[in-house]
Amino acid sequence: MTGITIVFIHGNFVTKRSWEPWVERYEARGHKCIAIAWPGRDKPVAELKRNPDDPFLGKLTIAEVIDHHVRTIQALPAKPIIIGHSFGGLLTQLMVQRDLAAAAVAIDSVPAQGVLTLKWSFLRSLWPVLNPFIPASRPYYMTFEHFQYAFANDLPLEEQRAGYDRDIVPESARLARGVLSRAARIDFHPPHAPLLMMAGE
Repeated sequence: MTGITIVFIHGNFVTKRSWEPWVERYEARGHKCIAIAWPGRDKPVAELKRNPDDPFLGKLTIAEVIDHHVRTIQALPAKPIIIGHSFGGLLTQLMVQRDLAAAAVAIDSVPAQGVLTLKWSFLRSLWPVLNPFIPASRPYYMTFEHFQYAFANDLPLEEQRAGYDRDIVPESARLARGVLSRAARIDFHPPHAPLLMMAGE
């Protein structure tokens, strides 16, 4: 089946550039693809890296990012398939909850509000952005060591470094902490479009 629009939603610490191989794959199969850039993320990775203390990041909220995606998807002529990864997986679920998707896939989704675990690996991965002793207005630029632990622990060192240099950008701590707010709440009970949840270790 061709001609379907596929919307890709990226996660924290990266840009829509991370979806480029996926976009190429699905466009080659006849689909229209849209990788949404979050507010402030429509610049090259290298430019974003050069400005780790961008004051815009200190103000960006989850509500603003949700509204940005809602407006972009509502402007399409028909409901798309939505694919999101990590924080983008949570945003994908929120788009499904708003009846904006024909179908959706959430890959390694950040948990919705109220879905928690006390596993040490989970807490260690999120602590740098959730640490209450650091102001939410201070952007967080993930270190290479944190990237190795939380994102690329199963890759050879050369690929870890290449991935970090290619994709990782400073992030809004305020936005990341939005997962603790009601804006990130999912009502799992109402009927909705087909949603495939994928998880990895």
